[in-house]
Amino acid sequence: MKQEKIKYGDVMALKFKTEVSPDSVYFYEFGYDYEIITKQLTKTIYIDWAKETQLAEIIRGCKKQRDILNRMPIRDLDHLKHLINFFTEKKG
Repeated sequence: MKQEKIKYGDVMALKFKTEVSPDSVYFYEFGYDYEIITKQLTKTIYIDWAKETQLAEIIRGCKKQRDILNRMPIRDLDHLKHLINFFTEKKG
């Protein structure tokens, strides 16, 4: 599947959370601190967006052991919004 880059501003507008994780080797290579940018959808499903590539993927994990059980690339911004709505919209 071909993925399209998703801009930082679009990701932040969707209320992703940023966690800075200082790493001197990473900083030496890229010139800025490593950041984990995610949006939690359920207790075990979240979306990860990589700053370096501007690509996103949805991840299903095991919360107790913090294992990744499966992952799927997100095609583009529309696909990202669709997945967020699927897991967060309330049905009447």
